[in-house]
Amino acid sequence: MNNKHKRIWIFGATGFIGQALVSHLVSNSQNRLFILFHHNMPFRNYETHNTFTGSISNIEPGILRRYPPDVVFHLARIPGGNIFTRAMASQRAFRANQRLAEILRTLEKPPVVVYVSGSLMYGPRHIANPATEVTPLKPVSFAKQYIRGEQPWLQVQETRKLDVRFARPGWIVGPHSWFREFFWKHYLKSGKIPYYGDGSQLMSVIGLDDCARLIDRLAADGAARQNLNIFAFPPLPQKQFSKVLAGKLNAGVDEVPMNQLVRLYGKTVATALTSSIPLSTEHSLMYENFRPLAPDLDSIFEKVLPLLEYK
Repeated sequence: MNNKHKRIWIFGATGFIGQALVSHLVSNSQNRLFILFHHNMPFRNYETHNTFTGSISNIEPGILRRYPPDVVFHLARIPGGNIFTRAMASQRAFRANQRLAEILRTLEKPPVVVYVSGSLMYGPRHIANPATEVTPLKPVSFAKQYIRGEQPWLQVQETRKLDVRFARPGWIVGPHSWFREFFWKHYLKSGKIPYYGDGSQLMSVIGLDDCARLIDRLAADGAARQNLNIFAFPPLPQKQFSKVLAGKLNAGVDEVPMNQLVRLYGKTVATALTSSIPLSTEHSLMYENFRPLAPDLDSIFEKVLPLLEYK
């Protein structure tokens, strides 16, 4: 193998962020991708890469020793549909990640591990005191369960047993996930763009493709055990976010009060949609010379809306 080639393992390659990350990584011909799939995944879409069947719970250590990674991007989640199944999934994720971290730690040359988390880990913040990478974690909503799965990686980072780096994006705007589920579908039904609660909650926003590029940058240019908050521009209120989107679509806006939101989606989703978590960063150098493909909200919507309208 050419020594310039970089072996990159990806867990969660078929997810919302994972697909964008794969698309970005393949643009560099020096990267060799190794992807772990579940049995029902679309292998044909990834047939030019090295693919294996399994999960983070049962991956064979010998595979990782045979094809040792230089970098691991970890975006995999063990799914759960409600608070009870998410709690059980978080316990399975803890055990799976503990096992995976030990396998990687004992490789002859342990890799850089970039674990893709999220801003819900910080909990609500005031605009005068935004979350940076050194802010203590106080998870809310889905993150209350997800943090259990992250704990093995937090532990090996703290004890310096592995070079683990956490990427914590804010609100990632793309043609799937929360944006389609809670904004686009509402628009299709009502002809209006919703904002939830009173709309004052602050959003740190980034486009999906730029998010993938910054996750890669953290692996390539970050320092050992460095974390990175990922966002494109200063935080803005959700009501403003919705008004800009409504202007793009010639639509009105629709206030969805908290009690209605809880009835529609439950308390966990309601908390996620109304938590105010402005992001900042201790690592401005990571953003130097970074030219975003979508540097503002207008350009983000210009990229995403045609994809949704086509669907």
